[in-house]
Amino acid sequence: MDPNHHRLYHHARCYDVAFGFRDVPAECDALAAMALRHGTGRVGSVLELAAGPARHAREFARRGAAAIALDASASMCDYAAARAQEDGVSLATVCADMADFHLPQRFDLALLLMDSASYLLDNDAVLRHLASVAAHLAPGGVYVLEMSHPRDAFGGASTNSQWVSEADGLRVSMRWGAEGDAFDPISQIDEVTATMDWTGPQGSGQIVERARQRRFTATEFDALVRASGCFDIVAWAGAVAPPVPFDNARAAWRMVPVLRRRETA
Repeated sequence: MDPNHHRLYHHARCYDVAFGFRDVPAECDALAAMALRHGTGRVGSVLELAAGPARHAREFARRGAAAIALDASASMCDYAAARAQEDGVSLATVCADMADFHLPQRFDLALLLMDSASYLLDNDAVLRHLASVAAHLAPGGVYVLEMSHPRDAFGGASTNSQWVSEADGLRVSMRWGAEGDAFDPISQIDEVTATMDWTGPQGSGQIVERARQRRFTATEFDALVRASGCFDIVAWAGAVAPPVPFDNARAAWRMVPVLRRRETA
């Protein structure tokens, strides 16, 4: 079993269409507001981790920020760079592991969206990741994660598991999870089957791929952040946009911790 959904992410255009339903400008407005309220007072530089098509990094670049998109998939990095060039914006892409990376820059804001934190499968990986991010933030810089709501670890369902998206004649059907997927309550790791079907001008196809993803609780993630010694959690939200409180209401469909880098990290 792959540590993440490598084959799925290799089909970057299909993936981009499948997840193109998000209101990226509105989300970037909310992310910038978090950074301005809790961080350095500016959003002049942005690092998007596990960036995929890098829609958010590209939007911040469009707004004038120095933006870098980091992803473990070379296909995704190439796709993001090509889309940025089409958009006429300056975006640097880096193919690297989000748990252990080294860049020469520091940033005002770092992002890890779309529950990509779920691929950090053990506590050591989380702590390495937090240390790597902290090393690349300016003192007082902000790190925002968009994670699954903890109710999902206890049998809840905060998101749709099946949907269809279409763009430029390409129709993509996604199913995240399948009957028979196993959840280990000790490790809090799901075996998640992702199924992607597509049809379009270049033909059709299907990918069925199983990978492991971790479920986090809020208290557990808070403890890991404290153990890192690098960050303080300064706010929680139940969605990136529109902003809602982090509680058990249905509108809170995500867990969004807002971390600020400690001055001495």
